[in-house]
Amino acid sequence: MHIIIIGSGKTGKHIIDAAVNDQNEVFVIEKNKELADWVATNYDCVVIHGDATKVEILKEANAEKADAIIVSTNDDAVNMLVILLAKQLGIKRLVSSVNNEDHIPVFEQLGIDTVESPYRLNGKYLYRAVQGGNVKDFLDLGDGIEILELLIAPKSVLVDTAIKDLHFEKILPKECKIIIIKRNNQIIVPEGDTVILNHDIIVVLTPKDKIRHIIQISK
Repeated sequence: MHIIIIGSGKTGKHIIDAAVNDQNEVFVIEKNKELADWVATNYDCVVIHGDATKVEILKEANAEKADAIIVSTNDDAVNMLVILLAKQLGIKRLVSSVNNEDHIPVFEQLGIDTVESPYRLNGKYLYRAVQGGNVKDFLDLGDGIEILELLIAPKSVLVDTAIKDLHFEKILPKECKIIIIKRNNQIIVPEGDTVILNHDIIVVLTPKDKIRHIIQISK
C-alpha cells in the first residue's frame, strides 16, 4: 500500500514503525525539521519536511496515488484540514487521531474511516492490563463487541478442552467465539475437534459484558 503519514511525534512514530515493517510504500510529512531528519535516518521511507496543510506538499507525497492517509498531529484543526485536502485529492482511506474527544463527532461527519483518541486507546489498554496480565491485545469493534487476544495459563479450565465442548459444557458463553489460535508461531483456525493447549494464544470475539468471564477462565 501507498500510505501517507502526517506527523512523527509519539503516536506517529509507532504508526511509521508498523507501516514500514509491513513493507508498505510509506511517505512521511513532518513540519519539524529535527523530527523529519530523525525519521529519515531511522526508517526506510520517504520523508518530506513540510506543512501537510498545503496541497503542494501532499502532492509531493504522490497523494493522488495514495491508498491511505493517517493523520496524527497534536493539533485537531490541522488534522481536520489535512483530511479535507486528502479527501479532495481522492485518497479513499482516511484515518485520523483526535486529541480532544469533544471533536470526534466533527471528524466523523467528515466521512473519516477511523477516528480515535490516542489517550482513550491508552486508557483502554491500561484498563485491560489491570483486568488480567494475560491480555495480549484487544480491539474495540464498537456496538458492544471486542476482540481479545489472551494467553492461556497452565491452570486455565480451557487447557486440553476441545472447541466443540466449550459451549456444550458451558465453559464459554454462547455469545463468545474463538476465531483464531496462535501456537508456536502458527495460526490455527479452530474447528470443533481442535484442542486448546497450555500457552496457546486465543483470539476471542466477545460482547463486552462477557469480557471479565473470558479473562477469568483463561487464567
